[in-house]
Amino acid sequence: FCAHFSLPCLFQGTACMYFKRFYLNNSVMEYHPRIIMLTCTFLACKVDEFNVSSAQFVGNLRESPVGQEKALEQILEYELLLIQQLNFHLIVHNPYRPFEGFLIDLKTRYPVLENPEVLRKTADDFLNRVALTDAYLLFSPSQIALTAILSSGSRAGINMESYLSESLMLKEDRVSLAKLLDGMKCMKNLIKKYELPRPEEVAALKQKLEKCHSTELSLNAN
Repeated sequence: FCAHFSLPCLFQGTACMYFKRFYLNNSVMEYHPRIIMLTCTFLACKVDEFNVSSAQFVGNLRESPVGQEKALEQILEYELLLIQQLNFHLIVHNPYRPFEGFLIDLKTRYPVLENPEVLRKTADDFLNRVALTDAYLLFSPSQIALTAILSSGSRAGINMESYLSESLMLKEDRVSLAKLLDGMKCMKNLIKKYELPRPEEVAALKQKLEKCHSTELSLNAN
């Protein structure tokens, strides 16, 4: 949906964090992930000031006009619930801003690397994979961004340990450096272990979920 909507990564990161935080205390058996996903994205657009009207937002759904109108009603219905479940903490610091900051820092203070932009694509891929895991809930945004930079450098055959020790002034602070490297290792292992579910698994789970919610609707109607 976000790709079809051409929503920048920054807003996707905010929506993703809302989604993860919501389901820390709620169940997909009670709240359908699709409508919560749309509500999270709609709220993220508001909070991060992405200018889009409600009509334009639901206009990106592959639904009939009636279906789009119903989706908008559900989004507006769940919006306050989402805000309450987030404890009204709506400002999200995701990895995309510190990632851009690290690239600027590399360009200005790390002459060893001639063109830091070569790291962007694989680092973006890393950040996209991170979003599929629980890393957003376990590591700080700057730690995730730095790991993306160093992982991208490693894949390109670029040793950037001197950036940590010299530019980030961690050479003398061995304890902090070791702690940072351990965190990066844990994050990489988390991503490595994650596997996308197979299409047939997704279809089976979706069928169970729809059955669950249709049963709930029937009970409520009775």
